[in-house]
Amino acid sequence: MHLIKHFFNEHVLAQSSADSAINQWLSDNPLILGIIFLVLGGALAAYGLYELKSGVSRDKYGNEIKGGLGKGLAVIRLVAGLGFSGFGIYNMIAG
Repeated sequence: MHLIKHFFNEHVLAQSSADSAINQWLSDNPLILGIIFLVLGGALAAYGLYELKSGVSRDKYGNEIKGGLGKGLAVIRLVAGLGFSGFGIYNMIAG
């Protein structure tokens, strides 16, 4: 049991620390992080806009959601995508 706890603490938790190599690299290159969020946000917003125009959304199991609930889910995806994109643009400007 001690060996498993030691492995978890040394390898798994060490990768998620704030001063890990990838976090340090992303803080040194904020343009890359901004581009990542801009691409993800653009894809999510485009998917939400597509669903809003078609009037049919899908849940995580692939079932069609029609009517007001489907449009509401599409609006949530659209707003989340715009938020991701906004954060990406902010991160690219403010750095």
